[in-house]
Amino acid sequence: MDTLKRFTNNLCGGFNNDKQIQDQEAKGKVTHPKAKHINRIANDKIINLPCDFNGYFIIEESYYEIGNRKNILPHLFLFTLNENNQVVLTSYDLPEGISKEEFKNDNNNLIIDYNKLVKSEKFTPMIYIEVNDGFEGESISDFGGGVKFTLKERTEKGKLYVSEVFEKNGKITFGFVDPIVYDKI
Repeated sequence: MDTLKRFTNNLCGGFNNDKQIQDQEAKGKVTHPKAKHINRIANDKIINLPCDFNGYFIIEESYYEIGNRKNILPHLFLFTLNENNQVVLTSYDLPEGISKEEFKNDNNNLIIDYNKLVKSEKFTPMIYIEVNDGFEGESISDFGGGVKFTLKERTEKGKLYVSEVFEKNGKITFGFVDPIVYDKI
């Protein structure tokens, strides 16, 4: 199996951090939000893909609960291989005219035009290194105005570790240095 296929097999599926939350509750201190990811290959939702296209677009649906607050954060990522056979994550802006509530894997009416896709100007593409039975990567993006975003991710069979940290002028404003630990469901 090629590198990109092994990667998407690890990354795609439904994930939640229920076990992490249960462990934290048992210790008396919950430090992470209750979270769920749904990652699916979305090439079949994209029209006008070039015939020789080598990569996988993935819709990542992220759901977070902190107290009574719920947040939905969908993303469109492209995963390709670079010249060193390493997986590269490139982030795309959500297509115009599609709400974040509509931008879901199970939306059978969702159609995305490849020719209208726009790469995120803020996000620095992340390169994953293959480690044992999984992959890990880190991206540091300068969002301007003193805001820095650091994403660290590790995939392995049945698990996904995600650390996302926003800093403004060197101070953490949101996120978790210790990763959210997702189990495949």
